Amino acid sequence: MLFVTSVTSVYRAQTSLLAHSLPAFQPVDHDCMQILYDVHHWVATACVDGEVLVANSLGEAISPTVARQLKAIYGHLVGVDGLLDVCMVPCAQQPNGSDCGVFAAAFLFEWAVMSVPANLNVKFNLPIMRDHLMFCLDRELVIPFPKLPLTTSYKAGTTRTVRI
Repeated sequence: MLFVTSVTSVYRAQTSLLAHSLPAFQPVDHDCMQILYDVHHWVATACVDGEVLVANSLGEAISPTVARQLKAIYGHLVGVDGLLDVCMVPCAQQPNGSDCGVFAAAFLFEWAVMSVPANLNVKFNLPIMRDHLMFCLDRELVIPFPKLPLTTSYKAGTTRTVRI
């Protein structure tokens, strides 16, 4: 089970800026969660019981920069062939090009509160997501983001494993 008390108490905080330098991220050999950044996009990732999970609000593609970050952080899980198995988790998709960061935070909040892997294929209440995140950060709280009821057109996705 993954316990989150604060970023620094789980492991040394690492910024995505490290991905652009050597030695990049320090490997983590225990369960953790991290938001990774690639040029103009944020994605949520977690490692639980040796399984690497990625929630990407823009689809299932993993960029080369994010792949490099994942391999650096979860290096102990990289195979002798240099590849890492990653589970792409079905998740809510952002409706625009500017909400990936708040969606990545929402995914981590769901995982932290509901346990990993919680269902991320939900419909967040988009107009209040940023205010909710600011509320939580100001008070150092982890509260799941408000959701809207799912419509009948809702389609559940399935987790897919990719090798990067």
